[in-house]
Amino acid sequence: MKNISIKQYTALQDTLMYDAVLEHLNPKNTFAGRSMDTNKMPYANVKYCIRLLPKINSWEGICQLFTICFDITEAEFWATPIAEYFPAKKYLVSEFETIITTESKALASQSTDAHLWHMAGADRLKPYSDTLPLLQLGKLFGQYPFDLGRKPYGEIFSLLIQTKTQNEVEHDYQKLNSK
Repeated sequence: MKNISIKQYTALQDTLMYDAVLEHLNPKNTFAGRSMDTNKMPYANVKYCIRLLPKINSWEGICQLFTICFDITEAEFWATPIAEYFPAKKYLVSEFETIITTESKALASQSTDAHLWHMAGADRLKPYSDTLPLLQLGKLFGQYPFDLGRKPYGEIFSLLIQTKTQNEVEHDYQKLNSK
C-alpha cells in the first residue's frame, strides 16, 4: 500500500485496502502541515462548518470543509497524502461534536417561562440560530453583528456565556426584588 495523494485515492476503483487500514488510525490535529484551532477560527466559519458537516456528500464538500478548518488551498488538500486525511477527519468530526455538545450544555436555558417562549413562536427563530447571538452581542456592544462573526470563535463563545450568566443573575435578582 502506497501513501498516495487524496486526488489519487479518489480516482481508485477500489479503496477497500486503504479504508480497512486507514480507518483505524487515531485522530490527529494535523493536515497538510497545518493544525486546526476552532477557538481562533472566525465564529461564522465554525458555525458554517457545523451546518456543512451533515450535508457533505462529495469530495468537493470535504475539500471545502478542510480548506476552511485547516486554512489551506484546494491544491494543498488534493496533494496531501491519504494517510493524513483519515486521522485529520476523525479529529475534525470529534472537535465539532465537542463544540455542539458544549454549546448545548453551556447555553441551554432553564427558564420557568420556557413554555411561554415556545407559545410565542420561538421555533420561528431557529433558522437564525447562528446569527441571533451575534445580534444580541452587537446590541450590547454597539457593533454590527456580522462584524462580530469574523471575531475568533473562542472570544464570541466566552462573551455569550458571560452574557447568559449575567442575564440569569439579573433575572433571579428581579424575582427576589419583586417579592
